[in-house]
Amino acid sequence: LQLWYECQSYRETVLEFEAELNSARERHDYTSISAVKRQLLYWYTPFKEAIEAEQLKCLNGEKGIESRQGYAPFLLTLKADKLAIIVTHEVVGMLLRSGGGAYDFMNDRDKAKRGGGVKLITLAMKIADAVEAEVAVERVLAKLAEDRKKLRESMGNQPIEKEEISDTEVDHAKDSSETEATGEKKELRKVGNPYSAMAFEQFLPTTEKDTKSSTMTRAKAKAKYILQNDYDWPPNLKIKFGVILLQMLMDTAKMITPDEFNGQPAIHYEKIVMGRTLELQGYVSVNERLYQLAVEDKFEGFRPFATRYQPMIVPPDNYTSPNRGGYKALDVFVMRTSGCREQKNALRRSDLGDIYRGLDALAKVPWVIQKENLEVAQRCWEEGIVIGDIPQKTDVEVPEAPERPPKPENMTKEHPGYDEYRQKLQAYITAVSKYRKAAQKNMDLRSLRCSALLKLEQAEKFKDFDEVFFPYNLDFRGRVYPIPPHLNHLGSDLSRGLLTFAEAKPLGDRGLYWLKVHLANLAGADKMSFDDRIKYAESNIDNIRSSAEDPFGGEMWWMSCEYPFQALATCREIIRAIDSGDPSTYMSALPVHMDGSCNGLQHYAALGLDVVGGKAVNLIGCDEPQDVYIGVMEEVIRRVDEEAARTVTFDPSQNLSKREKDAMKRNKAAKLVWGSIDRGVVKRTVMTSVYGVTFIGARNQIKEKIEEKLKEKGENVDEMEEEIYSASSYLASVTMEVMGDLFTGARQTQNWLTDCARLISSRGHPVAWLTPLGVPAVQPYRHKKLHTVRTILQRVSLALSDDDLPLHKSRQVSAFPPNYVHSLDATHMLMTGMEMDRRGLTFTAVHDSFWTHAADIDEMNSVLRSCFVDLYSQPLLEELKKTWELRYPDLEFPPVPKKGEMDLRSVLNSSYFFQ
Repeated sequence: LQLWYECQSYRETVLEFEAELNSARERHDYTSISAVKRQLLYWYTPFKEAIEAEQLKCLNGEKGIESRQGYAPFLLTLKADKLAIIVTHEVVGMLLRSGGGAYDFMNDRDKAKRGGGVKLITLAMKIADAVEAEVAVERVLAKLAEDRKKLRESMGNQPIEKEEISDTEVDHAKDSSETEATGEKKELRKVGNPYSAMAFEQFLPTTEKDTKSSTMTRAKAKAKYILQNDYDWPPNLKIKFGVILLQMLMDTAKMITPDEFNGQPAIHYEKIVMGRTLELQGYVSVNERLYQLAVEDKFEGFRPFATRYQPMIVPPDNYTSPNRGGYKALDVFVMRTSGCREQKNALRRSDLGDIYRGLDALAKVPWVIQKENLEVAQRCWEEGIVIGDIPQKTDVEVPEAPERPPKPENMTKEHPGYDEYRQKLQAYITAVSKYRKAAQKNMDLRSLRCSALLKLEQAEKFKDFDEVFFPYNLDFRGRVYPIPPHLNHLGSDLSRGLLTFAEAKPLGDRGLYWLKVHLANLAGADKMSFDDRIKYAESNIDNIRSSAEDPFGGEMWWMSCEYPFQALATCREIIRAIDSGDPSTYMSALPVHMDGSCNGLQHYAALGLDVVGGKAVNLIGCDEPQDVYIGVMEEVIRRVDEEAARTVTFDPSQNLSKREKDAMKRNKAAKLVWGSIDRGVVKRTVMTSVYGVTFIGARNQIKEKIEEKLKEKGENVDEMEEEIYSASSYLASVTMEVMGDLFTGARQTQNWLTDCARLISSRGHPVAWLTPLGVPAVQPYRHKKLHTVRTILQRVSLALSDDDLPLHKSRQVSAFPPNYVHSLDATHMLMTGMEMDRRGLTFTAVHDSFWTHAADIDEMNSVLRSCFVDLYSQPLLEELKKTWELRYPDLEFPPVPKKGEMDLRSVLNSSYFFQ
């Protein structure tokens, strides 16, 4: 069954498409098929026939507008029916998931309705990637069949018990999955054994016509080589291949509807003028009517093909090498290397035993779907209840696209109509801003709808399994991520609220206490002491009971929580524990979280043993939790108040110096934001400051919050674009100054890491280091090389990244401090995970958020603190400097910053280190 989920979805869909199409034709009735799937069925036959015709031309060596020699072998790797299914679902699915690209042919002037769509080069590469992945699966299945054949031969052609996959087992597995998911028995037609020994020729189209034997032989030979060998498809040929398939789909996919959309192209390509350079870029979009049908069908036709990488229904394989582990058949590499050969080679040379043990410990944790929360989420979607990750089902109204006022000839500042023209131009700029914001809002809403439905579909698909599992891999810094992209505990509140541990444990003496703390955290009451959080939960016990017993009745308190779906699950758990009569024996499976307190600063404070920084981020114990964001906010407010109270007397009509102009800007900005600064305004900038946020990034973060505050005051932010921009720049500058003043220890360490990275990159080397658990980290940042690829639609510039290209030195330098700190927080998490596993305790994590059963929170708290002390008891910076000195003996690195006097072991007794 697991192999079916990984390998057979496209094969089954081809057969189902053929069967549904034939059945509908025989009945002369398509009404029983969903509206959007009906469209796909209409396109299927002409698209498949177009692919077959192109395959024949490739075999015959016929010349065309585009040279066939490059892409022909790739086109011949799969049969036309499977290619038609893959391309259709990838193209339409990606356009729908992107949130943009809904092209309204009835109102071509309204650019907001199409939102630009998806770049041609992106879509073409996605098509090729999907075909390449399917070819890799065919390769795995062929190998599996060959191995089984050899085993049978070695046994004298005796039947293979247990290990053998019989001719009917795939049918049985499909039958099991469908009956488990629906509770109904379904009669399935026999599809044959996909694991039988494969003759690669069966994937090549057959023809009765005479063909040029030498041309056919070469084409078949290349296709066979691609099918039999682990071969990286060249990017330039993938682009050509993807565009050819896309063009055939656009030529054959027409809307067939009983309205004015009938006969219109379902998919549209156009060149759009982009950016200040007025560059023409190719974009692809879907017909607005197709988007509407997809929403009405809840994306029914596309959800099964959103990804091959789904949750598993058996424990993932343990890692035994960088490319062996996780899924049973799908290719998975232990690290997402971004194509960096140096990184891959370093991994193959390294001892990754600890990393494998850590990943395997996380992967073997069994989960189940929270069916009650799933039903609540589905009802929210059906009834249009906007909550958490479930967005509104209707688009916002988009104003008419404005037209730029014509500029009179010979217009100068002295012209009598100059002021009037400038007013019209400013009105146009304001209208464009409103127009673009509304269009972007609609694109965001469409993307969110698709994302929410994909999560709900995945949960529905796996809800009746007793256990599901998530395989994991790393990014180049060593941070851990679940591989399934849509439904996993790393995701949003909706994703997390749909999942719970499969194993339940008695709450014990302290489990209910931690459930109440957990609920307070989810409700947003996480800045107070644990005891006060308990009081908060108990004071809301009536709301908690009402939420648990009737989520859609009473006050619906859970909907007001910061993380509503997780809060609802916790409400149920608390009430059931209380109602059990003895909460200590209540069997609870709900994950409870303990989160780091501005974790990046915690790691910096530990590196430098910084007393001031350590106290601010709870490395040193206090009776109440320290809130670093409040500390920064208070100092920012003090400085802004001081500036706003000043009186600036410069006359703006006079010629002012730059210093005077800057003083006026600061004062005006301070007056605008005065009274609007709270914790939320500075939080993101503080949180990301240790991860290398730029001034521009900080300004954008603050601008978003300032706009929210001004809207609450009734201000028309669209009319204040320039003032808000200036105020956000001022406030970002003040916030970053405060951070530098308050956290001098962190700044010193950050500067040292930056200086070292600058030295290394100046010699043409990427910055590389070994994490404390032995992960070789190599920064992949290099300048891209633009390679022009000519396709039948347009010339596209393909940005190639290669280890032979010059380093992107500025990125190598600026990215290293945050990347190094991320590698340390990943080390801390994996160390904790391995120790929890050694003790037989369930553990999972989302970077600096550590999860376990409520009954085991106290033990996990002890483990994570001990692991943190063990990690930072090592001379990490000194060892880092030593490895660089050995590797680059001609470079003289600056001395490691002097450490402070913080007692690292104080972490062991700090209640709010993780909270």
